[in-house]
Amino acid sequence: MLIDFVLNISITITGIYLFHRLQYLEDRRFIDSDIFQALLMTTLSVLLLMVPIHMYDMVFSLYFIPLLILVKYSVPYLIIVSVLVVFMFHHMIFNFDWQLYLIFFILYILIMMILPFLKFQKLKELTAASIIFTSLYVISIHIFVQPLSVFQMIVFILASTLVMFVAMMMYEDINMILRLLKRYEEEEYKDFLTQLGNVKALDNTVVELLEESDTLSMLLIDIDNFSLINDEHSHASGDAMIRQMAHLLNNHAPTGGMLFRSSGEEFSMVIPDLSFDRTVRLAEAIRNSVERANFHINDTDTVHLTVSIGVGYQVVVPHTKGRLLKEADDMVHAAKKQGQNRVMFNPL
Repeated sequence: MLIDFVLNISITITGIYLFHRLQYLEDRRFIDSDIFQALLMTTLSVLLLMVPIHMYDMVFSLYFIPLLILVKYSVPYLIIVSVLVVFMFHHMIFNFDWQLYLIFFILYILIMMILPFLKFQKLKELTAASIIFTSLYVISIHIFVQPLSVFQMIVFILASTLVMFVAMMMYEDINMILRLLKRYEEEEYKDFLTQLGNVKALDNTVVELLEESDTLSMLLIDIDNFSLINDEHSHASGDAMIRQMAHLLNNHAPTGGMLFRSSGEEFSMVIPDLSFDRTVRLAEAIRNSVERANFHINDTDTVHLTVSIGVGYQVVVPHTKGRLLKEADDMVHAAKKQGQNRVMFNPL
């Protein structure tokens, strides 16, 4: 019995780890999906069916543990499909009477109804659900299917509780690691303050759009005299201005256009396949919108800001990237030199 029990824990831990590890190599986004959770837990349930625990004249399987976990991590229709698949394998392997399936299904529906009302941490919540389910399960088996001794019931409950506890610890640890990895990867290409793409994301986007577009427009949008906001108020107020500016500029981004935070007070907007005239009009509309807007320092005080905008526009040819960035950068510096709060561009 001890070897069977250890095998059940080993299969659970190894299955959770390998499933996540292999899928992480293939498509990291798929890990967060409901269907991934259903596939993982269905596979684990079938594997646990293959290694039942033998105790004297009783043979029982902890296949239901992954199905209980699935209640918290997937959607009802996938849960039902998983249960049906496991039942099919369960019948093929054990050939139990229909009463056992009916007992399981009734108790499973009960747990699905109870779980939303258990407001614990997921580890404690599902461990408690496992205790409740297993207790009712062995009592029902004792009454309707096969008489069990008190000792057998206790061992069954303890075994399922321990496997659930270990499985959830492993599952939560892996999910936490994956969240940290995802955050690390996102932060490499994302500005933390505004949640816009950063310079790396800008460079990658420009390269991609140069391969897909006939023309490419770039607006470099620099907040005028931004250092005065930090000096006269606070860096927290400056951060608030940056977030509000990001929101305003993002509202002006046309379909297909993308906004990035290039540096402290500079933003970049990249728009594929937009005519030169419309690019200049967009830049002027942004400048006017910023000039008219009220930016909140706190709940009561507001300030007015202006921006200088440099326009870069290129018909896509080899080596366009460097030329586009340089032209937009030259134009924003020219706007600064000529008094700020203006749009500068090289006429075609």
